[in-house]
Amino acid sequence: KPVIIATGPLTSDKMATRLQEITHSDSLHFFDAIAPIVYTESVDMDKAWYQSRYDKGDGTDYLKCPLSKQEYNDFIDALLAGEKVQFHDWEKDTPYFEGCLPIEVMAERGRQTLLFGPMKPVGLSDPHENGRRPFAVVQLRKENKQGTLMNLVGFQTKLTYGAQKQIFRMIPALQNAEFARFGGIHRNTFVCGPKVLDEKLSLKGY
Repeated sequence: KPVIIATGPLTSDKMATRLQEITHSDSLHFFDAIAPIVYTESVDMDKAWYQSRYDKGDGTDYLKCPLSKQEYNDFIDALLAGEKVQFHDWEKDTPYFEGCLPIEVMAERGRQTLLFGPMKPVGLSDPHENGRRPFAVVQLRKENKQGTLMNLVGFQTKLTYGAQKQIFRMIPALQNAEFARFGGIHRNTFVCGPKVLDEKLSLKGY
């Protein structure tokens, strides 16, 4: 009869070892992450505005928080110097998922990296500055239907909670932000479904 095994996001060492053997996988671990969430009412709307990049989609779903060149560089300095949560011994060999890197790791790859990632200002115009394109933008996205919560898109992080509160409030529109949840990084156990499962989601060869 079919057997269904449900385990995770972390599983026991014995289970992980056996899954790795029967799936012929090099590793079953990677880091996934969650971004911080702020209360919408705590965002300074005199410095932020709603707009979808390139005016696509529902413009009320995304809230833009701009930074000047100096504000951006100060923010990068703080990210690089900020206190991080240390990895446990059993986490140290686990790779990051490239599609979900911590914000500070992206900053470590170059000062301009975030300008081509989650803080890119392309396709945006600041109504508070006569429609000029800002140097950098932090994008907030609705976290619930009511729009009372917003998450900082791409701001998953290994910073401590205290550092997050201090550093993310350097973003002018978030200087008085109240956090409903701070960001974090967590290890996941997974199998690469397309490689090891058939069209019925059963292990190939069994």
